Amino acid sequence: MNPFFRIRLGILFLLHFAFYPAAKAQVVPLADTLRPDSAIVREVIITGNHKTVRKIITRELTFGEGDTLAAYVLEAAIERSRQNIMNIGLFNFVDIQYFRGAGKDIILHITVTERWYLWPLPIFEIADRNFNEWIQKRDLSRTNIGMDIKQDNFRGMDETVRLQFIFGYTQRLGLYYQVPYINRKQNLGFQAGMSVSRNREVMYEVEGNKLKFYNEEDDFVRKDFQSYVRMTRRKGYYEFYNFTLDYRRSTVKDTVLDLNNLYFVEGGTIQQHMGFGFSYRNDHRDYQPYALKGSMYELEAFKVGLGLLPHEPDLIGVAFSYRKYYPITKRWNIAGAAKIRFMQLDRGPFVNQRALGYGSDYIRTYDYYVINGQNFYLLKSNLKYTLMPTKVYQVPGFQSDKFKKMPVSFHLNAFFDAGYSNDNYYAAANPLSNNVQYAYGVGLDFVTYYDLVFRLEYGNNRINEPGLFFHIGAAF
Repeated sequence: MNPFFRIRLGILFLLHFAFYPAAKAQVVPLADTLRPDSAIVREVIITGNHKTVRKIITRELTFGEGDTLAAYVLEAAIERSRQNIMNIGLFNFVDIQYFRGAGKDIILHITVTERWYLWPLPIFEIADRNFNEWIQKRDLSRTNIGMDIKQDNFRGMDETVRLQFIFGYTQRLGLYYQVPYINRKQNLGFQAGMSVSRNREVMYEVEGNKLKFYNEEDDFVRKDFQSYVRMTRRKGYYEFYNFTLDYRRSTVKDTVLDLNNLYFVEGGTIQQHMGFGFSYRNDHRDYQPYALKGSMYELEAFKVGLGLLPHEPDLIGVAFSYRKYYPITKRWNIAGAAKIRFMQLDRGPFVNQRALGYGSDYIRTYDYYVINGQNFYLLKSNLKYTLMPTKVYQVPGFQSDKFKKMPVSFHLNAFFDAGYSNDNYYAAANPLSNNVQYAYGVGLDFVTYYDLVFRLEYGNNRINEPGLFFHIGAAF
């Protein structure tokens, strides 16, 4: 799937308003409310969930009504539960207070501020791999416009229904659906999606670790159809399993094969496959969009081509990643991430040789390059200082709780990344492959509501090409 750098015009518009400070709610200290030995959670009251069904919230609590907890673990359990509820992605704010009842009884009061869930947003997409590559070309024809109609929290059950109409450099029509729980135990979920797309331009080769493109103004060079179904399983609070079955069919014009006869399998104009994927994720991060504490590790395995269709590649791969976030002091944090991927060494088609430089698998400051290959490893590290801890500001002109309070924080960081991609077939024309690459630099991160993270970074790398780079989303 080609990665796209998306700018949400509706969200960015909000960031132009001036801010006014707003008060933050506080959790009642344990010492003021409880005896020192234990507490019984007698009742859980939830307010603010005008749409969200109660069980979607209580699913995230690490304890239930009637549970007895040692007093010294209660505050930690409540904070962990608050983080779990925030990580659903349905709320801008979650506050938890607790009050003493009779004897050891406590009453828990959870207040949530729901997000805006219906997004009929105009789309302005940059068709290059990242903003920095696009701004280097400054070509407005390499953009997409359209409409993304997304209904989050459909029926209050954390379901998502999404319809896309995209025109321009890429034309795409897509329909997607996901529901986290389809059973009473709330541990099994389902996802499905399908899309059709067509492009006037296609990347057909990598030379000097830069993509080469072929385009036709009057015709579409490549057409794709994709579909998938996915079963999900959640074990406890932090373990997630995904089982995916997908189908893809792609066609290109003969001219592409004249430029690279290994573009598809068998040197033909058609490639299709049935594929199967499995992933396991163990996620203990405090706030998933921008973690400062906790850890996450993930195992992925995939088989592209099940031998059931003509023109199928035969690829097997496995990847493992680990991230750790550790607070040193109240404002200083260190974090590290590692990922390694192995893919079978038999020559595969060009379109299946992606490694470093796509999606989140990239070395910072190498934004203008790709490092293709079969196997790779990637290391990322940050030393971070919280320049301004999260403050909540009042946005003038909004009466709705969904927009009027905006959390804002700023973080300075120093980074060092390194990576290596093993390419057995195309390295002769790509000197960054089969060599260790590294980069270092400094950056400023801006974090706000609706999981938005903006990063401005300045750095240098092994090939001595310093630069200033802009990204949306956390580095890892």
